[in-house]
Amino acid sequence: MEKHLHIVSYAIPYPPDYGGIIDVFYRIKSLHALGVKIHLHCFDYFGKKDKAFEDLCYKVYYYTRKSGISSQLSLLPYIVISRKNDELLKNLSGFDAPILFDGLHSTYYLNAPELKNRKKVVRAHNIEHSYYKILGGIEKNLIKKLFFYIESLKLRKYEKKLKSADKIACVSLKEHEYFTAKYGNSVFIPSSHHFLESESLEGKGDYVIFHGNLMVNENEEVALWIVRFIAPLIHFPIYIAGKNPSDNLRKACSFYNNVTLFENPDDAKMLELIKNAHVHLLPVFNGCGLRLKLLYALYAGRFCVVNKPMTEGTTLAALCEVANTPEEIASSIKKLFEISFTYEIKIERIANLAKDYNNIENAKKLIGVLY
Repeated sequence: MEKHLHIVSYAIPYPPDYGGIIDVFYRIKSLHALGVKIHLHCFDYFGKKDKAFEDLCYKVYYYTRKSGISSQLSLLPYIVISRKNDELLKNLSGFDAPILFDGLHSTYYLNAPELKNRKKVVRAHNIEHSYYKILGGIEKNLIKKLFFYIESLKLRKYEKKLKSADKIACVSLKEHEYFTAKYGNSVFIPSSHHFLESESLEGKGDYVIFHGNLMVNENEEVALWIVRFIAPLIHFPIYIAGKNPSDNLRKACSFYNNVTLFENPDDAKMLELIKNAHVHLLPVFNGCGLRLKLLYALYAGRFCVVNKPMTEGTTLAALCEVANTPEEIASSIKKLFEISFTYEIKIERIANLAKDYNNIENAKKLIGVLY
């Protein structure tokens, strides 16, 4: 018997080059490989439609977000009310199949009477009200800071709607524990990702790398922290690579002889930088969700040095060097540069990653929840 599934995605899942949209795209790819007929509903987030992924879906629907002052003044969170669309409800109602709401953003119709008898699962990428509070804390623009704090308050209140879901599929154990305690309907299904197998190179590299979207405030803050507090403690080259760095970050990087900034590398260049590094330095300032950049580094890179929040709620700490202070991080980097990334380390890492981060097995787990 054919399995059909509605997926309501908060954005068009292509290209899969940022955050949770990587999870959306590669989960669709795995479900398609397992024979699921996907009815994809997605919002035109950046004003253009890239249809390169459509052959993975049975049918694709596009909707326009209702941005503007009326959505911002709503008592509901902006990320939710801006995705209210009558056509979406009509299309969900028109074909009887389970529904996966991808992100709290997409759940406006979660408890709609028209969908009362349908199996409904919500993909939780974060504890959203906590995440938005963190965004407010690091935002420098006062208007944006106020938006994030207000959105956090709205999301905290709105989150109770998740009681209407049959299951909440969480990307990390931290979220799983939180939603289990609050609503008792959570399941741990880690994020899907780019890799079917390890692409890590054996041997040694000669530099440390931090990579990420440098337009994101948190990534810029981490990059600046690395430049200011780690670069003075080690003599190894440090590469900072990512999209659209600020003038402030450019200036900070230029101050140290052992720091090189790679601005807007294309996919091929980024993969080259990741594969040839000896150490991936990936600290974070909060432990929200699962950081897909860590999975990327573990599948394609050599050694990873992280702080405790980076692996919080995951099963990945055993595959990394965990250090928290600048002195501890510098010591870990120096120790790793004395050893090679061997075939034996690679095989052990692959075996550990396969336990929780196999795309096909996680897609099977999701199918078991949905049907």
